[in-house]
Amino acid sequence: MSSTFSMEILRRKVVDIAGEVLGTLADFTIDSSTGNIVAILVALESDIDPTVLPWPTEDGLVSIPVDEIDTVGKNVKLSR
Repeated sequence: MSSTFSMEILRRKVVDIAGEVLGTLADFTIDSSTGNIVAILVALESDIDPTVLPWPTEDGLVSIPVDEIDTVGKNVKLSR
């Protein structure tokens, strides 16, 4: 069963600093020793090439470290 937190945040749009949509929040990675979220996994918009982005791709999702996040509200806004 998914937690309430994960259901509230998943499927939000992820936008860059200019407000351009990169994709949709699909999942996140948690450090098992601390319980902290360490990265978000983003399903990119179809017109974005993941090879030009500065983050790695895992199983078709772009892994963005949490320190790259500026704010989480209606959208997840990145700091760059």
